[in-house]
Amino acid sequence: MRKKDLKKFILAPEVRQFQDLQVIDFKGKDARGFDFAVQLAPVAAIAHLKILSKVKADRVNMYLGGDPNDIKNIDTEIEIYIADEIYKIDSAAMTYIPKGTAHQHRVVKKPAKNSWVLSLTLPPKYVEPDKKSK
Repeated sequence: MRKKDLKKFILAPEVRQFQDLQVIDFKGKDARGFDFAVQLAPVAAIAHLKILSKVKADRVNMYLGGDPNDIKNIDTEIEIYIADEIYKIDSAAMTYIPKGTAHQHRVVKKPAKNSWVLSLTLPPKYVEPDKKSK
């Protein structure tokens, strides 16, 4: 591909402000034309985000601490509702939410340190790249 063709793959985020917190969203289409969305938010912003109870694509949420020397420490407890079940996490974790599954997450106490939730809304099907023979 030529450089000008690759420019469409460099996306600028939408930055949203919630009081003193910023959330960034990236939305676009993959090379096959499927929609995707990526969001990075401080865990403390979860209470401000409008999170759909069901989405029309698979979703992955990753919860990470903000200290690069201790990324497992999210410095809070988060309740995660998936279908009719409630799970609690207090350290780094990842959830996979299948398409159409009701879900929600709630921060039990505001973290004293930065921690993050990275959400990926995934295209409908992963296609393994062709393996080139040498």
